[in-house]
Amino acid sequence: MDQQVISNFKKLYTKHLFQRCFEVTATTNLTHREFWKDHFNIAIYLKIINQAWLGVTTRTLTSAWKKLWPEAVAERIYEELEPGMSVEEEIVSLGKSMGLEVEERDVSELVEEHT
Repeated sequence: MDQQVISNFKKLYTKHLFQRCFEVTATTNLTHREFWKDHFNIAIYLKIINQAWLGVTTRTLTSAWKKLWPEAVAERIYEELEPGMSVEEEIVSLGKSMGLEVEERDVSELVEEHT
């Protein structure tokens, strides 16, 4: 399944994780350390995993299966996606909103390290 499905999932997971951290610390007096220590638990972790998985598109999955088992994938014409922020750009933006020094290269390295 190493056809960008896992990589896309990891990027989406990181994005949702940053969003959760930003939302909690922006609306409370909690520091990032307090968030991780006292306000991040398995229930939140599972919700973030669910959100990330729901973000993996049919197009990504179809593309992966087409490479693995072409006969099982119906031919479809995909509409061009509207240009917008990439997941990496969204993560960088969220990180900077939280006062972190983060670049797209950092996000890529983080995703690659989680094998």
